[in-house]
Amino acid sequence: MKITQISAHEYDVIQKNLCSVFDSSPFCELNKHKADEVAYLLFNDGKNRFVAVVGIRERVLKIPFSASFSMLNEASKHNKIICYHEAVKELDQWATEKGCDKIVFSLPPHFYNPSALSMFYNALFVNGYKTEDIEVNFEYYLKDFSGSYEMSIDPKARQKLRAAIKNGLSFEKTDDLHTVYEIIRKNRQYRGFPLWMSQKEIENTHSVVNMDFFLVRNFHQTPVASALVYHINDTVLRVIYWGNTPESENLRPMNFLAYHVFKFYSDSQFQVIDIGHSTDKSIPNFGLCDFKQAIGCACSPKFIMVKDLLSAKSRTDV
Repeated sequence: MKITQISAHEYDVIQKNLCSVFDSSPFCELNKHKADEVAYLLFNDGKNRFVAVVGIRERVLKIPFSASFSMLNEASKHNKIICYHEAVKELDQWATEKGCDKIVFSLPPHFYNPSALSMFYNALFVNGYKTEDIEVNFEYYLKDFSGSYEMSIDPKARQKLRAAIKNGLSFEKTDDLHTVYEIIRKNRQYRGFPLWMSQKEIENTHSVVNMDFFLVRNFHQTPVASALVYHINDTVLRVIYWGNTPESENLRPMNFLAYHVFKFYSDSQFQVIDIGHSTDKSIPNFGLCDFKQAIGCACSPKFIMVKDLLSAKSRTDV
């Protein structure tokens, strides 16, 4: 296996089936200022096997360098497990020659590509990577949505959804990003959660990522909850942010919002709505985890795997 650094254009030509929009060259180019160096890599053993976009900052190589997750993307089908092992070894060598001290992989939730990720976990572990965190991700499978959705969810969630309907809430798709963002900003501020993106950054990202915006209004037509959803690939959506205004909690708008977002996409080509993880460095936010389970989500692991190249080199030198 050999690594060749290629251009963004060559990457676009060679890549066949990216895991997510986070691996697209327009997204990476938009965010390349967040790394000291960004490189597009081709892994070839006589056949193009994988491509990856890596970012280096302060001697740490990160995949991804500015997104929720990434991995080695297949440039050809039916790669064997040995291909993953050889690719990891070559990446370690490439990073070492670049003067990196560490490699950090923030991998996709397992459901994105179970077969490839299973082989990749093994290749990373066998080649000295340590599991730094195991986040618990939540996802909703749209095949499970039907007219009997209410009866399929947790009884308490069912009661809250019925209460929200009685409270006269309404749901709409909107282009009003400012209102959507302000609700989320106030929600995060109230709950003490970080808000990683400014409205301007979302606007810039919207130029390279398909997004949908949703609002829930109360009986008086005042916006009380919102959601921002990315189109991650041809079959997966991801809720990047959603939340409600603090004063609307008694109206149960989040149960109402979740129901209508699921319903909105239930007849689309999409198969899964990725709701994201509700853990922070592996520590669960039990309330958020309970909410996502209660509205019908399944869960899967999302691994953060790290290799200390300095330690590996010192062991080799002994």
